[in-house]
Amino acid sequence: MIAIEDPELGKKLVFLNSIRIAIFLTLALASAIILLFLNVHFPIIPVIIAMVAAIAVSILFFPLSRRLSMRLLLYVQLTFDILTITLLVYLSGGIISPFYFLYILPIIVASIFLTRRDTVIVATCSFISFGILSDLLYLGIIPYYPNIEVGEVSLGTFIYNMLMSFIAFSAFSIMSSYYFERMRKTGDQLKNIQDNLQDMISLNNSVMEKMENGFVTADAQGRIVSSNAKAAHLLRLKKSDNVFELLQIKTALLGSSVAWQGSTPVYFEKKLHEFDLGVSVTSIKKVSTFENLFVFLITDLSAIKKIEKKLQEKEHLALIGGMAAGIAHEIRNPLASISGSVQFLRKELPLDNDCRGLMDIIVSESARLSSFIEGFLDYSKQAAPEIIRFDLASVLDDVVEILSINLPKIRFLKKYNPDTWVAADLKKIKQLAWNLLSNAVKALQEDGEIEINLVSEKDAVLLSVKDFGIGMDRDELKQIFAPFYSKFSFGIGLGMTIVKQIVDEHGFKMEIKSEKKLGTEVIVCFTPPQAS
Repeated sequence: MIAIEDPELGKKLVFLNSIRIAIFLTLALASAIILLFLNVHFPIIPVIIAMVAAIAVSILFFPLSRRLSMRLLLYVQLTFDILTITLLVYLSGGIISPFYFLYILPIIVASIFLTRRDTVIVATCSFISFGILSDLLYLGIIPYYPNIEVGEVSLGTFIYNMLMSFIAFSAFSIMSSYYFERMRKTGDQLKNIQDNLQDMISLNNSVMEKMENGFVTADAQGRIVSSNAKAAHLLRLKKSDNVFELLQIKTALLGSSVAWQGSTPVYFEKKLHEFDLGVSVTSIKKVSTFENLFVFLITDLSAIKKIEKKLQEKEHLALIGGMAAGIAHEIRNPLASISGSVQFLRKELPLDNDCRGLMDIIVSESARLSSFIEGFLDYSKQAAPEIIRFDLASVLDDVVEILSINLPKIRFLKKYNPDTWVAADLKKIKQLAWNLLSNAVKALQEDGEIEINLVSEKDAVLLSVKDFGIGMDRDELKQIFAPFYSKFSFGIGLGMTIVKQIVDEHGFKMEIKSEKKLGTEVIVCFTPPQAS
């Protein structure tokens, strides 16, 4: 039986058949050369004819390999080889033939493809074929091929040749079968190791690709050795990139003895592209061909940073709420009393123009201080939105009408149609519209045009408020939502902070576009409320 079910067995047998043809062809050519230039004691032409016939039959094995099973084809080839060699031995003198060494070839083939038991059987068949032919010739039962000159062979010589051939065939079959069986076992073990290694590599790659963290390995110069998809996404990696330069840590890392020792990971945080990254670096010594291999574990901290920022904002809100409550309690009521008393005295007392002007200043400044307090209170309120459906265009009309009364130089360009309905908290959206338009007025320094657009899309309504005022640079734009940050000399810096708070409470989206001296556009996307 076949020693191992090898999926490549068909290809190996085809290759073996090609070797067989090459051997017979070489022997035929050598015989032809001998025929031309040398004189031998046996006829060469029949030998050449037998070899050519053997080549022809071997060629027929190629189409047979597609019709017969590999096992049957192997046994047919071995039988054909033994018979062909026996014929060559007969044609070249029998026991004194120079070709009887060819019996070793089928033994080698058997030891490659068959078990040790079957190899010994093939060796035995080879010896029996050679022995029967030699016995028949020695005893004169069959004659030697004509024109072959064979002297008298003594019984001792006959027995000696037979014994040597038996020992040679048997020993060769045992040694070759043992050697190739060991090779097969070693090959099986190696294949199992390779399969296990491939499975481990596949598992490692699968785990690496599914990791939520980025993973990069680099040599001592920062050249990337390996990375996963998450790292490529976070770092915008290319194979030619240098990870030290990409993270801007080359000087710090190369100067850190802790990083090179590898006993303790070195951790740092980095802002790269739009991500906040936490990077842990460990050095591993003498890995494969690398003297030092740096392992980078990269975590996307963007979501955590946003949560931290929101927590800080909530803490800030709580602090401001407490301040606002205290201010409202301690100042608002006395302030209202002062303002009311001054207005009463202004009406009742005969005052000259200077005194009336001073009293007007007291009343206006009291009103400004009261507005400041109201801004605190609005910012600190965290009540859940009361969602109703209303016409956003109507709300904008109301706010524009109020602002237009005292702003004759401001032109409001209303580029929207009525009946643009949204679902939100009506009071808070009025506050949002008021703050956006008030900021636009301030940016124009109360002289210029403000464009107001409403665009209805599939599942959303876009509100755009655009001015052509002083605009903002990138640094100023980053500060736009910071409490108490204001670019204007008048105002307390809570307008856009309250706008962002309202947008976040509703789950809306907001985008701000601004260029210095060209103006600012604020776009708010009103989306349907999410089901709770």
